[in-house]
Amino acid sequence: MVQHSTRRTVLGGIGVGIASLAGCLSDDSPLDDGIETITVARSEATQDGEWQPYGGVIPYYTNVFEPLVGTTREMEPAPMLATDWEREDESTWRFDLREGVTFHDGSAFTADAVVSSFDALIDHWDATGWINVATGGVTAVDDHAVEIETTEPFPALPGTISHNYFGIIHPDTDQDAGIALGTGPFQLADRDGNDVTLEPYEDHWDDTPATERLAFDIVDDGTTRTTALESGEVDLAIDPPRSDVGRLEDSTETAVDTQRTPRTCFGGVNIYKEPTNDEVLRRALCYAVDQEQLVETVLEGVGDPARGPISPEIPWAAHDDLPEMGPDRDRARELVAESSYDGETLTILIDGSEPDDRAVAEVLQNWFAEIDVESEIRSVESAAFYETFTDGEAHVSIVAFGSNSAASDYLIRAVFHSEGSDNQQLYESEGTGIMNLGGEVDDLIEEGYFAESADRKADLYGEVQERVVEKGVVIPLYYLEYVLARRASLPAPELHPIDKLTDFTELERGE
Repeated sequence: MVQHSTRRTVLGGIGVGIASLAGCLSDDSPLDDGIETITVARSEATQDGEWQPYGGVIPYYTNVFEPLVGTTREMEPAPMLATDWEREDESTWRFDLREGVTFHDGSAFTADAVVSSFDALIDHWDATGWINVATGGVTAVDDHAVEIETTEPFPALPGTISHNYFGIIHPDTDQDAGIALGTGPFQLADRDGNDVTLEPYEDHWDDTPATERLAFDIVDDGTTRTTALESGEVDLAIDPPRSDVGRLEDSTETAVDTQRTPRTCFGGVNIYKEPTNDEVLRRALCYAVDQEQLVETVLEGVGDPARGPISPEIPWAAHDDLPEMGPDRDRARELVAESSYDGETLTILIDGSEPDDRAVAEVLQNWFAEIDVESEIRSVESAAFYETFTDGEAHVSIVAFGSNSAASDYLIRAVFHSEGSDNQQLYESEGTGIMNLGGEVDDLIEEGYFAESADRKADLYGEVQERVVEKGVVIPLYYLEYVLARRASLPAPELHPIDKLTDFTELERGE
């Protein structure tokens, strides 16, 4: 785990306007009964999606719902509501359930509840293509065991269902009735729109939280989250603006904790579109990029320079073994001269709703100009970004991706396999794709996908990462960091590489 609180040294001018808190934080708590409440300000962005199956309580951060399988800080599957699992044949898994577990209403956690929960969530999220389990694919063996039938052999199933989305929900959970029943260490005390207040579940199967009451309030504006923290109106602020981090670190009243995540931002290069179908030109673009400068300036020190497409937080990442492609703009200019590039304007595609992408793209545009390569930035709305990317309309796309579960195989398969989701459309229609080298790389991914040994998987996926870096399929940019700011009197919560698994259960105010 990478966790630290004072790593930024070059932040530049830092300033912030004082924003009004009116209307952003509740003036009167419906639970104003003298119980100490620790308040976390979080962005509306974490409410993306539909949370009706969970009673309107987002399964991220809140610890109301627990999946069968947990995710360790080493990004490995671990027992949670299931104590053990085994693969009975290529497509059938048995999960033995933890005994003595109860839902928040006191009812027993049983195999029937697991079946009901999976059926509801698979239907809601249309998740069959993701976890390879269809509705009806989970059946009860007895009260404390279930079988899960996958639609095809799927060795990554345990890690895949460790995602928060597959936290087990009680059949009586009902958003309209204000009922959200899970098995987690916190239970719902009150919900006001998207704001939720939680209290410890005293009969939790593991540990009862030390926190007497925990509130998650929506404060969508980042600057307002900062000012609310500085004024003491909230106790923690998730992902304050980068421009505020230095001031929060320097203050005696506040502190900052960061954690590298299993997410990477890189430039995805279309290897089938002229002129980036020329490997020499692609390598030139890579040599033009200075990842350390990018992190220290555009990201204001929040992030780590990337060397490859997979964050080192993922067990089979090959970061340490990958070649360094610059920065060396003299070499980049030589490669441009050697390539078939003839003055064409490259398109850099960005998601217009991601504030960092515009700044990153502008820096890339300047660096490309320094090596005599022209480019333009094309911004599209989030809803259109993926389609534009997979349609092959851009030469370079700013992509950020990672895993929210203990299974990460889908990352390398989706992006670099010819039949992966990012390449499949053009591969099937035109025999091309976007970022798929094909041939031996497809074979390596397939062998790694079914590898039983972690070491073997790391070897196979490591070779894939080496090839896509060496051939300029990706322009590595940075590994994302998660930022959590807090009042200095409050101890740091236990951060997790997956930000949504931050553990708030032991929070207590200091004297």
